[in-house]
Amino acid sequence: MERKGLISDHIVDYLLSGGKEITDPVLQEWLDRNESNRQELDRYRRIWEESGHYMDIGLFDTDRAWEKIDTVNRQKNIFRKRMNNMYYTLSGIAASVLLMVVLSLSGVFEEEQDISVSLTADYGNRSEIALPDGSIVKLNSGSDITYVYNSKKKVREVRFQGEGFFDVSKSKTPFVVKMANGVEVRVLGTTFNLKAYADDPTVQASLVEGHIELGDHTNKLNMKAGEMVEFDKRTNKLKQLDGDLSHAYGWLNNKLYMDNMSLGDVCKYLERWYNVNITIQKNLGEKIHYNGVIQEETITEVLEALSHLSNIAYHVKGKNISITSK
Repeated sequence: MERKGLISDHIVDYLLSGGKEITDPVLQEWLDRNESNRQELDRYRRIWEESGHYMDIGLFDTDRAWEKIDTVNRQKNIFRKRMNNMYYTLSGIAASVLLMVVLSLSGVFEEEQDISVSLTADYGNRSEIALPDGSIVKLNSGSDITYVYNSKKKVREVRFQGEGFFDVSKSKTPFVVKMANGVEVRVLGTTFNLKAYADDPTVQASLVEGHIELGDHTNKLNMKAGEMVEFDKRTNKLKQLDGDLSHAYGWLNNKLYMDNMSLGDVCKYLERWYNVNITIQKNLGEKIHYNGVIQEETITEVLEALSHLSNIAYHVKGKNISITSK
């Protein structure tokens, strides 16, 4: 191990010097031993050269780079760049590629490694994340997602709560979305909307294309494109839903389709979308139902539209809103 560590130092020095002519006698002697050593050096050189596509090493500031990454994670900004693998996802920079080389020489990558990324869309915000496998997930307000890939188990696993539109990269490696109460969605490559807020009594999946399996360990249903299915977390029962599929992901276009939707359910959407607290007069939330679509810019405009559609009055005080009968 000491000898391998010594060679790694010489390889790193060689790469930092430009990776051209070999003037280091120790490195040259190691290369002359056998062809496999030469092939190993070529592999590290290719990794190093690839990093040049991502940034200029002369301009790279390690502390600033990691500070920026940390800031992005804390602010939960939108990730828009597709990522081929986690190495380039985390950095695409010379310093990190150098770290990969050192770790590889040390035998670290021979052990089982988990790769993970996480993102949260707070109430009042929406986000988009590109997962390391190339999948894209758009998150509605109040959603959390954590992606984990294990290179040994060959499983793409997502822990999720909230609402998201998944465009899953096609692969033979299973893609499993895990939610509360043991509910799962299993796919290989497909596009679907998933509504699974922790405080909702149901999980709703709307399949745009491909095939998915929805359910828990006792009750599963294979879905086909164009189908909408609901899983009741209280009874563990599955049922197919009728309606327009596009209405399920209307939120992507800032639209709320109300298909006989109760006032209580409408207000639950509004609380998440606008990060407000809404109090409804007792028994009023289930008495009033709406049909139609609303697409307003502010919470006040939405409430004004609802007041014209039904016999309600609203009062706004900061983030607190109360709704009563007129």
